Amino acid sequence: MGTQTRQVAIITWKGNEQIVGEGARQVVEVKKLERLLKQVPVDTAEKYLFLSVSSGDERAKIRNSRTDTLEGGIDWLKKELTTAKGTMIRVDIVRTMEECTYLELMRKLANVPRNNYFRRGIAFDKKFNVAFLAEELMGNALLKPSEKHKVGFNSPELSFDQKNVDGYMMRKYGESLKSKIPQRKFYVFDTQGFYFEQEEWLPLSIQPQQAGMRATDLHRLPQQVDEAITNGEAFLQRQIQASGQFIYGYYPTYDYQIKGYNSVRHFSSVYALLEAQEYLGLKEELKGSERALDWGLDHLTLEKDGALFIQEQTASGTSLKLGAQGLAILALAKFQTITGNDKYEAAINRIIKGIETKFVSSTGETTHILDEQLETKKKFEIIYYDGEAVFSVLRGYAITKNPAHLALAQKLFDRFVAKNYERYHDHWLSYATNELLLYLDEKKYYEFGLKNAFENLRFIEQRDTAYPTLLELLMAAIKMTDKVKATEYYKTKAFDRFVSKEDFWRLREVARKRAEVEIEKGVMYPEMAMFLKRPEKVVCGFYTRHDKFRMRIDDQEHFLSGLIHFYEYFYRD
Repeated sequence: MGTQTRQVAIITWKGNEQIVGEGARQVVEVKKLERLLKQVPVDTAEKYLFLSVSSGDERAKIRNSRTDTLEGGIDWLKKELTTAKGTMIRVDIVRTMEECTYLELMRKLANVPRNNYFRRGIAFDKKFNVAFLAEELMGNALLKPSEKHKVGFNSPELSFDQKNVDGYMMRKYGESLKSKIPQRKFYVFDTQGFYFEQEEWLPLSIQPQQAGMRATDLHRLPQQVDEAITNGEAFLQRQIQASGQFIYGYYPTYDYQIKGYNSVRHFSSVYALLEAQEYLGLKEELKGSERALDWGLDHLTLEKDGALFIQEQTASGTSLKLGAQGLAILALAKFQTITGNDKYEAAINRIIKGIETKFVSSTGETTHILDEQLETKKKFEIIYYDGEAVFSVLRGYAITKNPAHLALAQKLFDRFVAKNYERYHDHWLSYATNELLLYLDEKKYYEFGLKNAFENLRFIEQRDTAYPTLLELLMAAIKMTDKVKATEYYKTKAFDRFVSKEDFWRLREVARKRAEVEIEKGVMYPEMAMFLKRPEKVVCGFYTRHDKFRMRIDDQEHFLSGLIHFYEYFYRD
């Protein structure tokens, strides 16, 4: 069962002790931090320390010191801590330092594979009079990708954003560099960070891609996944407004609210929220999900000829999306499954009717987007729509028990098999395969599902960013391999030509590795959130680091679904 949402308290420091307010008063000695700092291997002659403090409602204030000895730096730190007040406190000590010319630094930045993956600090002079932690560089967008950069497709070719550097310099130091960056020498440095949490100093990672943030391992992973689900549900719940519409998302560097709306993501986010509420055993919170479902049906639907269509206003006019039809069914069906309330069953039937009569031909061919007159607007948009459609119809069938709905799902899936859709390695198709096998236990469906996962396993294993749909795909595939093991096909080695018993084991190992990546690189932990404009608004939500720390509702959706399935399979009971 999930843990309670993290609570933070105002912190007041007194000499070598720290008092935590709000409730029971607890004391923590600063000497614990002193012992940790003395254990850090430091290669620099002089010692450099950073203290970052945030109240939670604004960016952290960062101060740093340079002393001849570590003891001198610790004395400075103790003095600073006597006046520091905040809900977020972090200390960094410089471990290594490297002098660079401007060109040498530009070459280092050019070799960074993704935006916000430069995990080292930069000082503009050896005395560290102007120095930025890696988290400051990211949190204030002091480094920018080139204009040619496309997220997920090419290198960002990072360089300084002169405007942002000058703006942050003025806020932090009261003066700018006056565009003299190329004339300077630089000192690139690595730190060991410690974040104060739950009365302890948490050592942060020093691994290249994760430096400055917390790490995980197989021992810590179960608790971290459980906490991420608990906090992720709370974050997504907070995005539901009084009306039932979501706040669509943020770019949290500047607390910029993402404009526009998306019907597919509205219902998919409610679906994942319901999954999380079911996992956590929440009851009262279901009212928020129900409010979001009601808003969607009231504001995103169009009824024609007894069928219900999910509509969305786009730049090209009204769009009726097959994917939105699917996700609406999934969310409505999930609500009924959890609560036993059948208030949405009529809507489920009418949305399936819309799919059957207007989005799917007699041969199983799909049309992805219709216009307001139910005419074809776009034949194909994205492969996700097909998987979402067949999965949703099957989930709808579990409620309606209408044989026509199962026949529709089979017709769709047979087309996907005939057209080798397993080459797309879509997580929705993986979900759909498992669902179809509940009713139609046929060899071709097993083979489709196995290929959908295993033929992309090397890519999944090597992916270095948080990519939550990959964990969803893996977990659906793992559950399917359990079904395979119980069949005659497994005993007769019917699938051995493209998958082995060792591959089944490897699938589970890759899933654990993916879960670690999702936790490390996908959770907005406070040691990073404190450097953004509104830390308390985004802390412990899920984000996409290499896309400007993007935090959309669908990011929350995919992380939640993947981590829930992972935890329930590997750790529940």
